[in-house]
Amino acid sequence: MPAAPAAFGGWWSLTGWTVNPDVYLVLGEGHQVGWVERGLTGIGDQWVAVYEGYVIGDPTTQEAALHDTPEQAPRTVRLAYLQNL
Repeated sequence: MPAAPAAFGGWWSLTGWTVNPDVYLVLGEGHQVGWVERGLTGIGDQWVAVYEGYVIGDPTTQEAALHDTPEQAPRTVRLAYLQNL
């Protein structure tokens, strides 16, 4: 599904992974930028954003940034990608 054009501009999308419905790839500018994942141990039914193999969150508390829907989490991946974190 295309990510919201108003928030992302062109060339960003969230793509389902048929093997695991709790993981979506985040595609940006023609390649995989990261992914979003639901149901990791300890977070219940919320989604986390992963960029370059790392769960994005607060480096001080080591807590993941949680999102209510898979459509919200790619914004965090996009921000990390644009800031080259």
